[in-house]
Amino acid sequence: MSKNTTYSILLFFIFLKVFNPALAQQDSSGIQERAIFILPLVYYTPETRWVFGVGGATNFSLGDSVDTYESQAVFGVAYSLRKQFLSYANWRIFTDQNKNLFSGEVGWFDYVYFFYGIGNDVRESDLETYSAKFPRLRFDYAKQIAPSSYLGVKTVLDQFSFSSFDPAGKLATEEFIGKEGGWNVGLGPSFIVDSRDNPIYPGSGWFSETYLLRFGKPLGGDYPYWEIGGDLRNYRSLSQSVVWANQIATKITTGETPFFALPLLGGNRSLRGLFEGKYRNSNVAFFQSEIRKTIGNRWGLVGFAGVGNVFSDLNSIIDGTKIAYGAGGRFRLSKAKKLNLRLDLAHSPNEGMQFYFTFGEAF
Repeated sequence: MSKNTTYSILLFFIFLKVFNPALAQQDSSGIQERAIFILPLVYYTPETRWVFGVGGATNFSLGDSVDTYESQAVFGVAYSLRKQFLSYANWRIFTDQNKNLFSGEVGWFDYVYFFYGIGNDVRESDLETYSAKFPRLRFDYAKQIAPSSYLGVKTVLDQFSFSSFDPAGKLATEEFIGKEGGWNVGLGPSFIVDSRDNPIYPGSGWFSETYLLRFGKPLGGDYPYWEIGGDLRNYRSLSQSVVWANQIATKITTGETPFFALPLLGGNRSLRGLFEGKYRNSNVAFFQSEIRKTIGNRWGLVGFAGVGNVFSDLNSIIDGTKIAYGAGGRFRLSKAKKLNLRLDLAHSPNEGMQFYFTFGEAF
């Protein structure tokens, strides 16, 4: 499954809610009670079409709710109308007073991907699909070194097995690094600054993460390359009911980067309106901005726009720059917990209208 859509889950309706003894109350020690949702899973993205399954989510705090961020864990098993099978669990956990941050994912996928080629000069007629089976492991740990600042380590592990290349397609007839599959393993340091008021649904504050990952044989991987990433976000409350959110992000790779690990644009998290994976290259950079308006206790409206590009070097960063824009609606499943359904309609010039029906915000 694509890295950018692993966490794309729709909680269509709550099947079972289990609380201790009431949602968002505190016990005598000041530690927030746990909220657990077990639910049917239904969502839609252009890359998957409709997906059906079962999943769960839990929000909880491991310390005083005033001084400790809320943690969240999500799991699910699902099947899409594109014959994609997904099984996964992911988590983002803060210990007492945010001293430690654990985040990651474990899963197994039997997935259908889309491939147009590499670069900006691709056409609809280049589209081909291929099947991939792989386990996935992500484990990140960060230690608080100053208020709102963390130093940590990131790990990446995938093992790809491909089948069903189109005999007339580019993957079968041209040379691409990684088409034989194999292990992709990476390890490296990260630095995080997080001053958001709420890490799940922020209304104010900053978030930034920079990291450097080394992939290759010393770690047991088959592809030697480097990946540098940066993600900067800001959230500003313009009024009691309006939040302005902005994100600028980049990813740079160098070395023998396999085609399936190349940075890409699109999907339900970066430049909605572009089909995920249509544009990929050695590097990517994008900026997106969003206005979020709440209406009453449960409803909301969103308007968003973004600009970005994939590129092979700095000289080509502005060649074929992409823009995307759209609007959406939100519905909060729980008044006490910020668990939102997301419906977005997005467009990019020379592309079709894209429809996203998922859970959570894009960033």
